[in-house]
Amino acid sequence: MSQPSWPGNPQGPVPAPPSSAGAPQRPGAVVAAAVLGSVVAVVVLGVAAYTLVVGLAGASGGGEIAVVLLAGIVGLVGVVHVLGVVRLLHRRVPNTATMALAAGVTVAVTGFGVFRSIRGRGDGPDLVTMLVWVGLAAVVIAMLVLITRPSVTRWVRAVHAR
Repeated sequence: MSQPSWPGNPQGPVPAPPSSAGAPQRPGAVVAAAVLGSVVAVVVLGVAAYTLVVGLAGASGGGEIAVVLLAGIVGLVGVVHVLGVVRLLHRRVPNTATMALAAGVTVAVTGFGVFRSIRGRGDGPDLVTMLVWVGLAAVVIAMLVLITRPSVTRWVRAVHAR
């Protein structure tokens, strides 16, 4: 009768240590989504800073509170985009939920911005602003499409299973 095989038993086969080559490869869609998410985060945080600086320069009579609140909300959306990118690129526990949440909020805001640009301010539609809103919405929707690709979801599951 032979002895059971375990790593300390010289008669049994010694298993090879796990290699890093067994880790699933990160799909290109993940990298592309992270780049787009980073660009959106920088743009949104820039808009928050611009809103704060310009708003405080022209606000008076209690309008400062509204400007700070608006800039804070926009900045919070930018921070959620940053967290989405960080969580997507996490080595051990990647997750797409935070990026999807940030993208959903951004798409809703850009939709409102497009509507307001089309409606205009009494002198007709503001086409330049509308194009900026549509461009930002297109980037965010592309990011959403990338993180919902089957290769990305399989990669996330494989990393979690490992």
